[in-house]
Amino acid sequence: MAKKKTAPPKKSKWQRFKRNAVTTLIILIILYIGGHVISRLEGTRQAIVDKLSNGTRQPISIQKTGMTLLCGLHLQGLSFQGVEMPDVKMKFNWLFFFSKETPFVRELSIRNMEMTFRQVPNTGNWEPLILSGIGRRLGAVVGFRPPDKADDSLPKFPPKAINAKTLLQLEDAKVVWKDANGREVAYITDANLRFETGSFIKRKVIQTIFKCEHLKLANGRGLRKFRLEAFRVDGSPWVTVMDMADINGQYEEFATDTLWQDLNEQLNLLSSMH
Repeated sequence: MAKKKTAPPKKSKWQRFKRNAVTTLIILIILYIGGHVISRLEGTRQAIVDKLSNGTRQPISIQKTGMTLLCGLHLQGLSFQGVEMPDVKMKFNWLFFFSKETPFVRELSIRNMEMTFRQVPNTGNWEPLILSGIGRRLGAVVGFRPPDKADDSLPKFPPKAINAKTLLQLEDAKVVWKDANGREVAYITDANLRFETGSFIKRKVIQTIFKCEHLKLANGRGLRKFRLEAFRVDGSPWVTVMDMADINGQYEEFATDTLWQDLNEQLNLLSSMH
């Protein structure tokens, strides 16, 4: 009489879960390693160069590209008119398409950047034109009179890629302003900028910490070992400067809704204390 075949024992739910988890982990590891390999390819570097150049209307060059440990983008030797960025790291909002205001680039970290602004005769704009807005606002801080109104025809970064919500971190940066004749009239050296975010009464708070070794104003005055700490509640135009000082003095806390213009006045007061 033939023996009946016994059915193989059924696998438990825990065994199936472990098998699926291991399979998923292996796939993720393969994708992660593949991402690092692909990010270093020449074709990837050229594709990023083309995308940035087309998006900014600015000839851009990059020496190397790669992926960070947390799946960000690492660019080495990025340069364009008036700007040298040897080391750039980007963190992304991968679900940015669910919000109209959320930029794709969540955080931009730049080391050893050198940026030179040159004023365009007659218009008062700053080259490189893609950064003219930054040159105008920071130029007002160091003492340059901004144009009567912003020029909407100037090239801008695509707002869905980078906008005011992108956190900028700088380490050992240098920024120089030159007049229309090419003479250096103001500068910031060894600048470090860091943003921290938190919450206060269910609202986002952005804290700014800025330090630099030297800051020369357009009027010739200078500050050494300057530092500034400020915060702003998201959605409010008011900025509170909690601490502003240099090697020789300190200025009391103040709040303003016209930060870029008021900072120049405060810097002049601080530098006159010497």
